[in-house]
Amino acid sequence: MSVTTTNNLIIPEVVSSLIDGSLGDGVTLLPLAEQDDTLVGQPGDTLKFPVFSYIGKAAVVAENGQIIPGQLTASMKSVTVHKYAKAISISDEARLSGYGDPVGEGSRQLAHALDHAVDDDLFQCLNDVGVARKYVSGAISADTIADALTLFGEDPDGQKVLLTDAAGLAALRKDPDFVGRGDMGEELVMHGAKGEVWGCEIVITNKVRDNAKVKEKNYFIVKPGALRLVNKQGALVEIQREPEFMRDNIFASLHCVPYLYDESKVVAITQFTGLAVLTEDAARLGFKTVAGDSGKTRVIVPESWAAPAGYHWVYALNTAAAEEGAYGTAYTGGTNHAGSDAQVAASGKTHCHLLLVDSDNKPVKTLTVAVHAGA
Repeated sequence: MSVTTTNNLIIPEVVSSLIDGSLGDGVTLLPLAEQDDTLVGQPGDTLKFPVFSYIGKAAVVAENGQIIPGQLTASMKSVTVHKYAKAISISDEARLSGYGDPVGEGSRQLAHALDHAVDDDLFQCLNDVGVARKYVSGAISADTIADALTLFGEDPDGQKVLLTDAAGLAALRKDPDFVGRGDMGEELVMHGAKGEVWGCEIVITNKVRDNAKVKEKNYFIVKPGALRLVNKQGALVEIQREPEFMRDNIFASLHCVPYLYDESKVVAITQFTGLAVLTEDAARLGFKTVAGDSGKTRVIVPESWAAPAGYHWVYALNTAAAEEGAYGTAYTGGTNHAGSDAQVAASGKTHCHLLLVDSDNKPVKTLTVAVHAGA
């Protein structure tokens, strides 16, 4: 009498254990992301948290002078859980007669596929950092890194990781300030670090490359805690048997969402590679116009998008909806942005074009928002 045993079946618990044991191994940025389990076991799929705006520096007040209270403002940011999923199909022939361990290999690849998706989204969070956190340079070097670290202000110390491509590592290895892997301290953020420059552990990733969406190439310096990974549910594995085909389908999913929690812990060494159009994301980023006095408006550039060194914002008010500016061509007709508190004449104007330009007025970012003028 023939008896079916566990050797003839795919055991979901075993596959789930294999996937769980491999999850995270392929996430480069996981050591830099804090795990947030707020939503685990709770209803709902959205986490909301306040993002406070800086009140500005203190003013000098004369004796008996009046101190004008400012307003602490905060906007609510929300992140919604994503479902990352992947599936494979294994025939009975492959499972019973296949060379090696098809089930084990399939489980490891499913875990890698989930990791790949999460890692891509973590990097996208870094690419969303505002230009105020960017140090613009044509190449990467120890001197460039030293200058970029000034964007951390009074807090340049502590553990930091530099994410670079292979070419960037090759350039840094030739620099006298490069510290090799063997001479680094034992307490590292990233165990795969290839070396160190100015206190930054150097890690290679293929994700540092020309980004067609943002029209930039960014080398990121990241401190732990800059990113967060909100977990809703760990790896869920389900196996579907299709007896008519004599095969098993293995489905794996992961419910979580990464987001940029603390922008002040990220600095990008940036090379602009084209003209990025931000109109679609303008409202989310905080660009807008606000009605001022009669016939006037205020053009708002969010603090996180304050122009980096060597660049400045210009604007033009008109009735044209089309984007303005061309990469590599000086933009004429724009007015230097004098600050978000400045009121400008806007009567009869319907569109405000904002462009981030270099010292030669050549734009690298452009966006268009509607004009709101005072009645």
